[in-house]
Amino acid sequence: MKRLTVMMAAVLMLFSAQLYSQPDDAKQIQKFMGKLNLTDEQKKDVEKIHFDAEKQTIAQKAKVETARVELQQLLKADAPEKSAIEKKISDIADLKVQMHMIKINSWFAINKLLTPDQQKTWKKVLEHGLALQRYKMMKHMRDRHMPTPHPDAPMPK
Repeated sequence: MKRLTVMMAAVLMLFSAQLYSQPDDAKQIQKFMGKLNLTDEQKKDVEKIHFDAEKQTIAQKAKVETARVELQQLLKADAPEKSAIEKKISDIADLKVQMHMIKINSWFAINKLLTPDQQKTWKKVLEHGLALQRYKMMKHMRDRHMPTPHPDAPMPK
């Protein structure tokens, strides 16, 4: 059950990251959001949810980075302790899950604000974002695994 929750969190986090990190994709998502026909009150509430989630995510990222530095220190110790290293890795994983949960909680909070018709459109936004994320992930994997040409190889025409 925990594994399923973590996997769902990861998928939704990837969608959320795309929502905020890619300008062109964000424009598409904004276009979908426009189809929700949000009231002024809903717009204000959604914006607040986004800002709160962003602040929490930034704080959580700082905790993850701090824990990574601490892990590096543990690994570089003269006599590294396996149990301490395992605990720190587990702590980092827990922090990442918490970060994913921030995004999921914000998604549910926004969904709760919407009317049933708006919720249908909101789900389409999610589906579109997930499809876009899968496409980008596959493209990234394909690009990563393409062999790099030798520096002395002739340039293709």
